[in-house]
Amino acid sequence: MFGFLTSLFGFTQKKTELVLTQENHNPYYLKGTKLINPYIVLSNKLPVIDKTAEKNIIEGVRYLDAVTQINPNNFAAYWFKGKGYQALKQHDSAYKQFDKSFAINKEDPNVARELMLECLSLGKGKEAVEISLHTLTVDGTDAGLLANLALAYIINDNLDLAESTIEKAILANPSDKINLNVKRMLEEVIAGKRTRSEKFDIKI
Repeated sequence: MFGFLTSLFGFTQKKTELVLTQENHNPYYLKGTKLINPYIVLSNKLPVIDKTAEKNIIEGVRYLDAVTQINPNNFAAYWFKGKGYQALKQHDSAYKQFDKSFAINKEDPNVARELMLECLSLGKGKEAVEISLHTLTVDGTDAGLLANLALAYIINDNLDLAESTIEKAILANPSDKINLNVKRMLEEVIAGKRTRSEKFDIKI
């Protein structure tokens, strides 16, 4: 009955007004991250983004926008906003949030990695290479980072460097399918069987 009356009289649910005070920083952060967390893109998980998911992500970003207004140095809040926009495939917005997070904390490999992936998605080849090289200085044990660097080299038209880099990635992890796919793709580009891509979706 209430739903009928809401429709009949055009009532809309008002959003909670967010008050930018220090005491609201932590509650807003918890609320925002809770709303976004179920839809975070992971290497082994692609979330289903329906209308409900989109609504939750946008609301989560709204709470985290308040958080970064209260504390502009909260790098994790920017990171979560980036992951929200990433799930919505709004790569320009995701890139901007990860870039802000990276400006605050360059030593967290998760921050650098996500920024680099958005560079790949947007075709920012030179920056993708720079961020990839930096990420490897932070976490040089992750073979997947070498594959990402190889993709960055491809975008930046450094095919020789891409070839030597993906060989290192395969040597570090011979069974990784992504490494093998990147190598096959690169071989096709070098052989003229495939056009060199100028950008890569983050799930390549």
